[in-house]
Amino acid sequence: MRRLLAILLAVLAVAPVSTVLGAGTALAAATGPALVPDAVDGSAPVRAGSLDASDRWIVVLRSGSRLDVAGARARGLGVRQDRVFNGAFRGYAARLANAQLALLRADPNVEDVVPDDILAVQGQAIPTGVSRVFGAASGIALINGKDERVDADVAIVDTGIDPQHLDLNVAGGINCASPDAAAWADVNGHGTHVAGIVGALDNGYGVVGVAPGVRLWSVRVLDWMGNGLLSWYVCGLDWITAQKDPTDATRPLFESVNMSVAKPGHDDGNCGYTTTDVMHRAVCRVVAAGITVAAAAGNYSGSAAAWIPAAYNEVITVSALADTDGKPGGRGGSTCSSWNGYDKDDTFADFSNHGSDVDLIAPGKCILSTLPGNRYGLMSGTSMATPLVAGAAALYKSTRPLATPYQVKRALQLMGNLNWNTATDPDPYHEPLLDVSWIVNIGDFALRYVNGPVTSSAAGGTFTVPLSAVRAEDFTLPLNFSAGPTAPLTATLSTTHLEPTGDRSMTAAIAVPAGTPTGIYPVTVTATDGSRERSTTIEVVVDATPPVARPPALGIAGNSTLGSLSASGFGRWVAATDAYGSVQSYQTQWSVDGGAWGSTASLALSSRQVTRSYAFGHRYSLRLRARDVAGNWSAWAASVAVRPVVVQDTSRYLVWSGRWYRATSTSASGGTTRYTTWRGATVTIAFQGTGSAIVTPRSPTRGRFQVWLDGVLKGTVDERARATQVRRVVFALAGLAPRRHTLRLVCLGTSGRPRIDIDAIVLLQ
Repeated sequence: MRRLLAILLAVLAVAPVSTVLGAGTALAAATGPALVPDAVDGSAPVRAGSLDASDRWIVVLRSGSRLDVAGARARGLGVRQDRVFNGAFRGYAARLANAQLALLRADPNVEDVVPDDILAVQGQAIPTGVSRVFGAASGIALINGKDERVDADVAIVDTGIDPQHLDLNVAGGINCASPDAAAWADVNGHGTHVAGIVGALDNGYGVVGVAPGVRLWSVRVLDWMGNGLLSWYVCGLDWITAQKDPTDATRPLFESVNMSVAKPGHDDGNCGYTTTDVMHRAVCRVVAAGITVAAAAGNYSGSAAAWIPAAYNEVITVSALADTDGKPGGRGGSTCSSWNGYDKDDTFADFSNHGSDVDLIAPGKCILSTLPGNRYGLMSGTSMATPLVAGAAALYKSTRPLATPYQVKRALQLMGNLNWNTATDPDPYHEPLLDVSWIVNIGDFALRYVNGPVTSSAAGGTFTVPLSAVRAEDFTLPLNFSAGPTAPLTATLSTTHLEPTGDRSMTAAIAVPAGTPTGIYPVTVTATDGSRERSTTIEVVVDATPPVARPPALGIAGNSTLGSLSASGFGRWVAATDAYGSVQSYQTQWSVDGGAWGSTASLALSSRQVTRSYAFGHRYSLRLRARDVAGNWSAWAASVAVRPVVVQDTSRYLVWSGRWYRATSTSASGGTTRYTTWRGATVTIAFQGTGSAIVTPRSPTRGRFQVWLDGVLKGTVDERARATQVRRVVFALAGLAPRRHTLRLVCLGTSGRPRIDIDAIVLLQ
């Protein structure tokens, strides 16, 4: 079943957002907004649809005020309370007319009356998150296909959870989005998807969460469109604060809370008391109760500081990583499409908010998880990254019940790593990537390797990789180590023994013999304390397959000025390909007049062009080769050799049709140009070659002409310019098949400026 699921995951990784996995093994199309709420796609906030908060208010009572007295006062004013708050703060929500609003603001028992507001779910659309944060290596999660549930409770503040989903352990909940408090079942799909990322069961089918089998509680604060009122949100937090552990009434019920909603706002640094931010007050009460809160950074490609609760210091704010293969190393390519783009593997997701308010990053693009009706589907957003952190907090608290939210946040940050492409981070504050493998049970240990695959060419070599021993705070036993490489590889450890108070780091030197066939060779390193074993696996990728480079195309640089003896030229190529690994860099060499290849230029992977000056009458060729990450070089791929030739307007090879006139100019390339004001006038040349360039003067009064090649329109040139220019390359063609071509220029007789001039044509022969 797991192998079948892996195959289905591979299919879904390139599927459109609207594809879901049915309860069995068939693929079915998602229908309607119930699967993916109309949340956010780009930088524009969600519209509220029919939800209207314009006449709704939240009444905040002063400290010491009594709810029953305030309720009686409200009823006397004709106010109907529809939400009453006592845990996060004292107050209520209601619809208020202008007169009622004025009277309540004047009431000495009322601290403030705050406008209710609309919140929207943060995420929509589709990753492989649990594996990328090393969930399978967690000694607490115990992801092994057996339904051994993590003993923790997580509140999902969202659109609800499907209570009938067979892959979720749903314990109960509350509905704050309508008068029926018991109607907390998912009305959208987003909340069920989030819940699966946190705690889908490790039961051998479907998907598995980062904290398998945790008790999931639905706190529904959003409607079927993924929108909600601020008062609904406060209602949910109020309920969370009030719930207590059934075995110890001094402790909260929940280990963590997942919040994937947002509204514009900022952190006043005072738990909302400075700005009367009732959401902030409620969140601070939740945290003060000992509950860790994970909040989505938001999907607006901007600063998380502009959105709440993401901006609050009390929460763990989570940005999204684009991960396509569930592994470190950035080798997964760009197979996942969502939010109108393809992000490269291990890069900062293009939609994610960022900034110093962000505390952790986790995979949030193309995540497979649960959907209502015992289905599964892919979604993307910081909403998909945040539940990985909420689940990690539950793992940590499950064996450390007295850890404070601050201690949980700091522990997860310190356990994280920067083994992702931090150069793609839009800001200088590189948040650590969540790594749950470092969360071990009290009294336990683990062995970790996080640097991703080791890549070798067929030439082989010795590669040294770092390893770390992870010990719980109270672990006091020595550890012994052994290595089990796959033949023909060998591995030597820097030490086979570590004392409990000694170093936690070691290395493995892995030798790859020359001539090792292409393939993946696991090297397993095992640690034991005498009674228990923990292991980690290093993937060694041997790549004996060279990349393939295609010949460059040579051309004349557009928008350049033609010299009297030379022209500005370039060599351009398409990206090389590599069947097994990935291309890392390029090298190029030039040859002039058939001579030896010149000096080698080394170029980055992003390079696609080199430039040089072409002297007329000489022949040029450029060759290119590519290197992959394993160090294999492709064969050299050489361009067609070209010789730039200038054809002046006086040349007999040019055929003029219509009324053309000659103008003498010392600034023209040959001393003269041809011009016409006649619409439909043409000039044609037949040539054998691989490229051409059209040279004309430009000025404020000149018009336009069309460029046709072999009977196909290639473009339109406008000779108009703010200031007069001479000998300008206004149009260029490169990479043509080396055969006979026909180039034809047609005057368009532009209204008000009908004149065009032709100075010369450069051919690459």
